[in-house]
Amino acid sequence: MTDHRQRPAEFWDDLERMVAQKVESALSDRRTTRSPLIEYLRQVEQMARTECDRRQTVQIIASGRSLLGDRRTLGPQDGPFARR
Repeated sequence: MTDHRQRPAEFWDDLERMVAQKVESALSDRRTTRSPLIEYLRQVEQMARTECDRRQTVQIIASGRSLLGDRRTLGPQDGPFARR
C-alpha cells in the first residue's frame, strides 16, 4: 500500500492551480456541464482532507465547488480538519 501522505508540496501546489483553472474555465463557459467537475472536485477534496496537511488546499477545492453551485458538506469525521 502506498502512503500518499508523502506526496511532495509541489503536488498540492499543482493541484491548487489546476482546480482554480478548471473552475475559472467552467464559470466563464456557461455551456459547460458542471456536474462532472463538481463530482471530480468532491473526490479531490476528500483526498486532500485525508492526505494533505495544508488547509489552503482544502479551502481552494471547497471554494471551487461552492462557486460552481455545490452546497454538499464533505469531510471525514476523523480527518485533520474535522471539528470537534
